[in-house]
Amino acid sequence: MLKVLNPTAGPARGTSGVAPRLATLDGKTLGVIWNGRAYGDRILSEVLDLLKQRYRVRDVLFREKPFLGNIAPEPLLAEIAARADAAITGVGD
Repeated sequence: MLKVLNPTAGPARGTSGVAPRLATLDGKTLGVIWNGRAYGDRILSEVLDLLKQRYRVRDVLFREKPFLGNIAPEPLLAEIAARADAAITGVGD
């Protein structure tokens, strides 16, 4: 007999959609969530540097997930949603 285990969290609940695209990042606050994988912080830092060269970004909220294998905790997501105009997430390796 073969027993198969499903390691996923199960079906997604609720609804989500894509937020409308901003016309510009000038004067905006960017929220960044790094998942903690190796070199991801460096990659995101480079992306932020490029965006700052192109736009007048007002502020950056750079946050790291407490554990790379899980979804970001609700308080972290709520902070980014409340304080940032746009969000960027990223990985490393």
